[in-house]
Amino acid sequence: MPSLYATLFVSLVSCSALAFLVLMLVLHKGELCPGQTGRIQRQLSTLVSFITLAGLSGFESQQATWLVGLVFASALIGWVLTFKINKLKHKRSLNINLWWLMGMPLLLAATVVLLQHSIGIFSFIACAAAIAHWLMVKAKHRLTSFDKLLPFAGLAAAMCSLVAVCIYLVLNQTLLEQADTVKHFVVMSSLLLLATLLWLFPQLKKTAPPAPLLLAVAFISFISSLKLQALHV
Repeated sequence: MPSLYATLFVSLVSCSALAFLVLMLVLHKGELCPGQTGRIQRQLSTLVSFITLAGLSGFESQQATWLVGLVFASALIGWVLTFKINKLKHKRSLNINLWWLMGMPLLLAATVVLLQHSIGIFSFIACAAAIAHWLMVKAKHRLTSFDKLLPFAGLAAAMCSLVAVCIYLVLNQTLLEQADTVKHFVVMSSLLLLATLLWLFPQLKKTAPPAPLLLAVAFISFISSLKLQALHV
């Protein structure tokens, strides 16, 4: 079983990178007023915190030096951009392309990590979508279509994740003979389904999703991704 720091590194890098892509898609393609753009950019500082934690986890788990270096480079650039945007007036924002300076080393590191843990990509997508949705709601966005799109994207990713893991376990029968594997699979799938149901609840009630609920969804999805790695996949 991989160490806690190693699993944290994989999940934090992957989920942060994918959430970054979602937010950049919103910033580039969403019909945002200057105030919304500024608020969403300020939420990227939360991702910078996650990236920093990823770098520290990578250092503790003795990941490849160049890989940890990419993550720390992304975090450093992110903190610089966070400082710059916090110096601006409330409705002002940075040039969107500047955030790609933070994103490129992170995305490169995430590509390497995802290639090594490809079985978990759908789980990471679900978690990243939840994180991005949480940050958008915190930023008081007005893109109501994303309030509908992201939960269903998360549902699709969660279902694909469960199917992929089931296929993997069927193809590796020796894993099914281990009690710990079955235990981790049950916990992982239960958490992922719980997160998805919570995420869809506002849709069923036809209400706006509250930020605390989305934080819970993101956290539960993240724990599920950690449990997935404990399956020796």
